[in-house]
Amino acid sequence: MANCKHVVSLLAAIALMPAHASGSEPAKVVVKGRHDPSTVVVKGVRDPSAWFRIESQHLIVYSNDDPDDVIELVNNLERLDYVLRLYLKPFLDGRETLPKFRLYFQGRPDMPPEFGVVDGSAMALTSSCVYGTQAFTFSKAKSWKLDNASLLRPEDDYTLMTNFWVYADNFLRRHTRIRAPGWFFAGFDAYFGGMRFTDNQMLVGRDGGTSYNLLQEIDEGRIRRLRFDDVLHDRLPSETYAYAVGTNGYYRQWEFLARSFNLVHYMLSSEDNRNKMAKYLERVNEGSDSADAFADVYGLSGQELDAAMWRYRQASMKILQVEVPDLPQAHIEFTRLSRMEGEFVLDNAALMACPAPADGRKLLARLQQTAAQAPAVDFAQITLSRAQVDWGNPGDAIGYLARAVENDPYNPEPHYLLGLAQTKLAEGAGPDRHDRLEAARASLAQAALLAPEAPDVSYALFRVGLMEAEPSVKDIGRAIDAWRHGHDVAAFARAAALAHAWQGDPAGAYQVLNALARNAGDPGNAAWATTWLARLEKGVPRNELLAAMRAEQPMALAARSWMHSRR
Repeated sequence: MANCKHVVSLLAAIALMPAHASGSEPAKVVVKGRHDPSTVVVKGVRDPSAWFRIESQHLIVYSNDDPDDVIELVNNLERLDYVLRLYLKPFLDGRETLPKFRLYFQGRPDMPPEFGVVDGSAMALTSSCVYGTQAFTFSKAKSWKLDNASLLRPEDDYTLMTNFWVYADNFLRRHTRIRAPGWFFAGFDAYFGGMRFTDNQMLVGRDGGTSYNLLQEIDEGRIRRLRFDDVLHDRLPSETYAYAVGTNGYYRQWEFLARSFNLVHYMLSSEDNRNKMAKYLERVNEGSDSADAFADVYGLSGQELDAAMWRYRQASMKILQVEVPDLPQAHIEFTRLSRMEGEFVLDNAALMACPAPADGRKLLARLQQTAAQAPAVDFAQITLSRAQVDWGNPGDAIGYLARAVENDPYNPEPHYLLGLAQTKLAEGAGPDRHDRLEAARASLAQAALLAPEAPDVSYALFRVGLMEAEPSVKDIGRAIDAWRHGHDVAAFARAAALAHAWQGDPAGAYQVLNALARNAGDPGNAAWATTWLARLEKGVPRNELLAAMRAEQPMALAARSWMHSRR
């Protein structure tokens, strides 16, 4: 691939304006380190833990690694977020602010047992359920702070590559309804996984592997087991990244990734190609054959496509160094956790990963012992309360949560958990059922007022509405609110599809069901959506739709995806 340094901004060529932060600036303090001190607000504690919490414009990060390195990582992720919004602007639907992405970054893997054994090749874990999507990444190497003179230098920054890869993949799933084709996700993640930034420049066009040029290996004949037609049809071994080195499956998976990256690089290489990409993805996600749609939109197929991509690799596949003077700086609030708070970070994360029932009960038993040692530590008690609500007796959590709401009325989390506790207690058919439901509704409504972007709160209000004999249109509409703010959670999509149908909105139901049905990476929910598409074509009575909504699991197991070393 050719290298080319450009002084004309690619972002200007895309014809999009930079975003600027609005609102009043928080108070600033100077913190010594490699980061820009003007952007960091620090809160300290006595008896500190190695763990700290960083909140920026689009992220909440917990880490026990070097603070300066993590601040630089957050800066890079905020810049990646900015660029993703530019590239994906045609696919963003102007929704309100979404919840911030939750990331746990560790110097080495040290996960609670509920996540299973973590092998040495693990680089990241993504977990998605009704509590949202969260990612766990681990440090492999560090070279995050680059300058303009070294931006084009090949480097093996697998830590940054992994975090970019994970963030880009979730951004695509959370902010858009694109779910197909599968190869596009592979190429997209590799493309944005290879981006790099300085304070005023970015490098774009290099694949996420950085050191190993997979495409060069194809051109030299060392791997050539696939054609681009195979890629367009997602003909990839099912156990991706699980093959022994040197096997046919191993080479096929790497060639698939390389060719996917080649196609995405081509699709993003010019304004004309980017416009065609929007048309192509729209057609595929409406059910068109991937290869046929590519031939119609780009005019390339079969051997002609193979030849065109070879020519593109030889002459036009460039790594660009681009001037971007308005790259954003992360606005960071840094909070050092106390030693006792640090003991509960990963157990809280495990609870928010919607564990299996047996694992949930183990977590509860462990937290009952550890939280008893920290009766005055709110983070410990809120974590225990979550475990009690989900896996124990919700009544045990009511006392603490009621006090927490009184002591901190503007924190949505205790309101939310108190609403969940009352909902669980109302599930029994006792004489206080009505009062419990009203209390649940009041607490959840307050949480929604404080955090209107939180899909889990909307979903909880929807579940409360389903417990009424005759749910209101507003109650059912809460499921659609949850989906609008959480495209990446299948439970929200399933509820929203049925809610649209119940409201007499077949177009809305089709839109959500189609997104589920096109997601080959989630075959269970794809099959469910395909079945419902067929049923809705024939017509489904409203009472059956209501019964189907009530039959959905309130908290399904999380969808988990491990990312292992790609080399």
